[in-house]
Amino acid sequence: MKKFLLILLATVFFISCKNAEPRYFSSSPEIDVAKAHIKAYNEGDWTTWMSHYADTAKLSHNTLDESSPAEVLEGLKGLLAATSGYGFTDKDIFYEMVVDDKNEKWVNFWGTWEGTIAANNQKLIIPVHLTVQYVDGKIVEEHAYYDLSEYMAVMQKIQSEMEVEEEEMEN
Repeated sequence: MKKFLLILLATVFFISCKNAEPRYFSSSPEIDVAKAHIKAYNEGDWTTWMSHYADTAKLSHNTLDESSPAEVLEGLKGLLAATSGYGFTDKDIFYEMVVDDKNEKWVNFWGTWEGTIAANNQKLIIPVHLTVQYVDGKIVEEHAYYDLSEYMAVMQKIQSEMEVEEEEMEN
């Protein structure tokens, strides 16, 4: 009887595992869209970058507050205006799609952003994580996490140096 129960349990376990749908993917149409989205960002092709968003997309970058793609774009352009070059490196870049319990498709992105501040040629390296939900090939929700403290410190230093120079010129 014990042998029968063990065989029965093993069979049920085997069948339940075999029928499970995969939940994690290293390639998918959504990952292809994410790669095109990053490419458009790297190239400063903002029309293509915006085209990946649904009209009702909600974005949260380093905050729980939601913004529209247009609002995030203006913020990104403001940050990038101080750079002489920027983009995600090809090294250590990872994409993964997850299908969650609600059958929602999310793509996780991990990458390294590198940029050069135009005023002093200082190079910045910032790790970035994005979690993006797709519906019908369009981004409907995006959460981005990256630490801008080094960028802000460099910009404050440049501003302080400019103020000192202006002061010296006035005296």
